[in-house]
Amino acid sequence: MMELADFENIFVTCVTNVVGGRLLYEILAYTEANVYCLVRADDEQKAQTRIADILAIYDPESVLYSQLESRVTAVIGDVTQPKFGLKAQDYYQLVQQIDRVFHLAANVNLIAGYEKVAKVNLQGTAEVIEFCLAGSIPLLHTSTYSVVGNKTLQSGFVFQETDLDVGQSFEYQNYELTKIRAEKLIHQAGKRGLKWVIVRLGDVFGDSKTGCYPLKGTTIQGIYYSIIKTIVETGFFYFSKDYFYVTPVDYAAKSSLYLASNPDAYGKTFHIVNPDVKYYYDFVNLLVDFGYKVKIIPFDEYVALFRNNAVEREEKIYTSPFTNIMLFTSFLIGSDLPPNAVVLYTAVKIDTSIARDFLSKAGISCSPIDINLMSTYLEYCIKQNFIAPPERQYPFAIIKN
Repeated sequence: MMELADFENIFVTCVTNVVGGRLLYEILAYTEANVYCLVRADDEQKAQTRIADILAIYDPESVLYSQLESRVTAVIGDVTQPKFGLKAQDYYQLVQQIDRVFHLAANVNLIAGYEKVAKVNLQGTAEVIEFCLAGSIPLLHTSTYSVVGNKTLQSGFVFQETDLDVGQSFEYQNYELTKIRAEKLIHQAGKRGLKWVIVRLGDVFGDSKTGCYPLKGTTIQGIYYSIIKTIVETGFFYFSKDYFYVTPVDYAAKSSLYLASNPDAYGKTFHIVNPDVKYYYDFVNLLVDFGYKVKIIPFDEYVALFRNNAVEREEKIYTSPFTNIMLFTSFLIGSDLPPNAVVLYTAVKIDTSIARDFLSKAGISCSPIDINLMSTYLEYCIKQNFIAPPERQYPFAIIKN
């Protein structure tokens, strides 16, 4: 049974992202803590609306809605600004009040320039570190297993939770480069007295029980849902024998809350990644098992179709966030790496043994990737009109000669 520390006041950056909203749900459901949410907004009402909207996705029955007014406070500010852009008095009042910080804010744009993503991912992390040091506040920082960099292409390589520098490089991977540098900032701050926990997340999907996920308003973090939508709408995909770490958001949030509450986790990094490792072709097969029609074609042919605008659906050239990123990244890397290296290619094995051993003591485990989990996700997407059900998958996209 999960036992949590007696939190009183929690500070969360970017509660409005995919994991942040589910973390808020966990905090409200399983602790008595007050939650202070750093939000960029024009005024408090708009900030509270953003928070309420993300909570509603994970709490569709509004079981926790009544607690928003009494326990959740929007702090209007910017994680990249000194003292978050707050007045000094307000900033130091927070420093005095807060007993745990969850830093989830990140620019997750996979194709943006370095300076753009570094502003949030590095400068923002540095500001959060200074806040925590000022009040001797323990910090949980969310990272990603993709800090393994180009080692993701190395078949047979196992990325351990204790690993940081493993000889990886980050060409064309600005997001990943900023995330490993952020981890290094935290390690350095540990020498100044920071108590920290780092969680490296897998490919985050919806809630394993309900399928709930913010399908609207997400960007790169929704890329895997864009893959599902692209497959359903076109009726074809390519064969890919690469690892796919489908990680339910409830597992990510529960794990983060438990680890942040446990002093034994301080100074450690945990891979919050689904240990049930599957390949992309397994993922596509589950779509077929659910009832969707999917034709498999060679990867080079697949890329060429979209590069040549040869795919039409409902008399329009077909594009999606996934196909746009695929084309952009394959253009960047040319022939130096496998064409799908930046978007999908994952040959590295992500070790999760430390996280599994630690979390098992609290009864926290991750749902296996099977037809039951996939059905939960697909049924939610259908209910939200994000994709058509299998019986209404038509019309497929047309491939022009």
